[in-house]
Amino acid sequence: MQLPDFTILEWCLVAFAAFCSGVGKAGLAGFGMLGVVGMAMAIPGRASTGIVLPMLVAADIIAASSFRSHIDWRLIRRLGAPIAAGVVAGTGLLQVIPDRHFRPILGTIILVLVVTHWFRQWRSGGSATMPHHAIIAWGMGLLVGITTMLANAAGPIATVYLLALGLGKEQFVHTMAWLFLFVNLFKVPFMVYLNLINVSSLSLNAVLIPALLCGMASGAWAVKKLSRKKFEIIVLTLAFLSAIKLLLP
Repeated sequence: MQLPDFTILEWCLVAFAAFCSGVGKAGLAGFGMLGVVGMAMAIPGRASTGIVLPMLVAADIIAASSFRSHIDWRLIRRLGAPIAAGVVAGTGLLQVIPDRHFRPILGTIILVLVVTHWFRQWRSGGSATMPHHAIIAWGMGLLVGITTMLANAAGPIATVYLLALGLGKEQFVHTMAWLFLFVNLFKVPFMVYLNLINVSSLSLNAVLIPALLCGMASGAWAVKKLSRKKFEIIVLTLAFLSAIKLLLP
C-alpha cells in the first residue's frame, strides 16, 4: 500500500476532512462541505474529489443502514432523474472548467439559496416551505448532480432544498442518507473513468477510516441532542460559511 508523502499539517488536514465527512453523514450536512474544503487544501485540484468520494460512500452505507424509518421515498424518486442528468453533465464539465471558475459559481449558488430561504422564513414568521413543484425539483436535482460530481459539494444545496420543503429533523437526516447513498454510488464509475479513484487514492481512504467513523459517532450524538430549530440553524449556518469559503480566493 503506497501512501502520499504528506507533511504533518497535510495529514492533519486530511484526517480533519474525513472526520467532517463523517459528521456530515450523521446528519449535520454542512460539515461535509468543511470536509471538502479541508481535503482540497491538502490535495489541490480535482484529485481531492476522488479521495473524498469513497469515504462518503462508506459513510453513506453506514448511515443508511441506521436511518431507515423516516425516509421520503417519493422525494428521492422525484430527484433521481435530474440528479443523474446532473452527474452526467458534471462529468463533462469536470474535464473543461478550471477550478478557479467553478468554486465562486458554486459558492454563489449556495449563498443565494441560503439567503433566500432565510428571507422566506423571516417574511412568513418561520413557516414558509418551498412548493413540491416538478420544475423546482428538476432545477435543484440538476444543481445537486452537477455540483456533487464537480466537487462533492452538493450537501449545502440539498440541505437548503430539503429544509425548504418542510422536512422534519428525522425525515431530513434519513432522506439525505439514502439520497446520497444512491447518488454517490452512481458517481463511482464516472470517477474511475476519469482516474480520480485509483489504487493510490483507495489506500489513503483505508487509512482515514478511523477518523471517518469518529466523525459519524460525534455527529450522531450531536443530532440527538439538538432541537429541530437549533438543528436547522446549525446546518444552514454551516452551509452559509461554506459558501463564503468558496467565494474567497
